[in-house]
Amino acid sequence: MDFSQNGALDNLITSFGSFDLIVFDWDGTLFDSVSPIIDLLLEAKKEQPESSQAVALKDSGMVPVLEQIITADHAVQVNDLKMLLNLEGFTSFGKPATLYGGVAELLNTLWESGQKMAVVAGRAQAEVLAEMRELNIDHYFFSVVGSDQGPVKPNPAIIHAILALAECVPNRALMVGDSAMDMEMATLARVSMLGTAYVTRDHEEYCLKRLQPWQPLAIAETVEELNQFLLGQ
Repeated sequence: MDFSQNGALDNLITSFGSFDLIVFDWDGTLFDSVSPIIDLLLEAKKEQPESSQAVALKDSGMVPVLEQIITADHAVQVNDLKMLLNLEGFTSFGKPATLYGGVAELLNTLWESGQKMAVVAGRAQAEVLAEMRELNIDHYFFSVVGSDQGPVKPNPAIIHAILALAECVPNRALMVGDSAMDMEMATLARVSMLGTAYVTRDHEEYCLKRLQPWQPLAIAETVEELNQFLLGQ
């Protein structure tokens, strides 16, 4: 569990009732679309990869390029990784992307409590909505904003539009995300922010490093910690 530099206990979220609106990022916060790529990359780095996909990735020469993207100071963008891999003929990544373990239960608890929730995604709205519908969680969110609908992260206009739709003032809203862009967007929109740093698992230190300068209320390193912060459990 990591706290911000000003992480006094009275700054911590103690229950979901603390905020009228919670805005979640999608990839890397609720939806685990990155770790299948990371797992494939880690296998491709082995001297003798086992899967045919990992062997092909190793032979493609893409491993150093992908590593540079993942360990760079800026936020990992799923689209960047997928685009590079797609160009090399990789269209699937071993295991299917899905919600992080425990996220479905967390969202259901929040929804049943009457918590108003929205999602700001870094991909097209239709793509994200299709994933949500397959998981039967689309009804949890009153708004799902994709990167194809106008301003993109970190433009605060996205948050401002959601606030207006929810009839919520900035100091009653919370942004939950895993990237520096999520934190910057929240800062510019003057809403509170909570970081998540479990996106790549094997690069946890890097995840924390990119979030800490923004001084979020806290950084959840696991979904269990996210539960503690949002539900007080």
